[in-house]
Amino acid sequence: MKNFIIAGLTCTLLILPACGMDKGDYDGANGNGLNATMDARDRAGTPGKTPADAKNDFGYTRIQSPSDERRPLAQAPQIDKKQLSDMISSMIMQSPQIKDTATLVTSDKVLIVYEAKTDERNKTADMVKKNALSVVPRWFKVYVSDDTTLFEYIERYKNLDETTLHVKNSIDSLVMEMKKSPQGEKMSGYEGEEGQEDMDMGIRNQKGKMK
Repeated sequence: MKNFIIAGLTCTLLILPACGMDKGDYDGANGNGLNATMDARDRAGTPGKTPADAKNDFGYTRIQSPSDERRPLAQAPQIDKKQLSDMISSMIMQSPQIKDTATLVTSDKVLIVYEAKTDERNKTADMVKKNALSVVPRWFKVYVSDDTTLFEYIERYKNLDETTLHVKNSIDSLVMEMKKSPQGEKMSGYEGEEGQEDMDMGIRNQKGKMK
C-alpha cells in the first residue's frame, strides 16, 4: 500500500492544470504565472525554460490561501482524463505479457480492456489493475477485462462525456460485463477488487479489532 501512496503522488501532476501551460505559466516563479501572489520559492521551474526543456525537472507547487475562504470552484484541480488514459495504457503496455490495451477514464472509474499473451488470467488482471491504481485518485474504481470482444464497446465512449444522455447507465452495464473477467486481488482486507475502499467493511474490521 505504501507503494501506491508514493506512486499516487504522480497523479498530482495530472490533476493540476499543467497541460495547457505556456512558457509564461511555467515561469510562474517570477510572479506572473498561474498564481501571481506566489513567491519564487513556492514554484518549481527555471526561468527561460520551455516545458519541453524542463521535462526532467521535478514538479513542485505550494499554494497558500489569502483567507479562510475556500478556493472558488472554478480554480479547483481538474483531472485530464485523456492524459490519464494515455498514461495508464502506456504503463500497461510496458509488460511483455500484454499485446493490446484500451483505457477509458470517467470522473470516477477506469475501464481497461486488454489482450494478454499468457493464460495466467488473475495474475495479469492484478498487474493491469495495479498499474491504473498507482496513478489515479483514491476515489476511483478500476475495472479490467481480458475479453477482447469488449474492445469495440469501450471504444464507443471515446468521443462521449459525462453529459451524454444515459451514458452512466450504459457504462454501468459495460462494467457488469467486465466483472465477468478476473479482477485481480483485493488491495487490502476491506477493499473491493476494483480497488476502492469499502467503508462499511473497514468500520466492521476496526470494531472487530477493538473487541
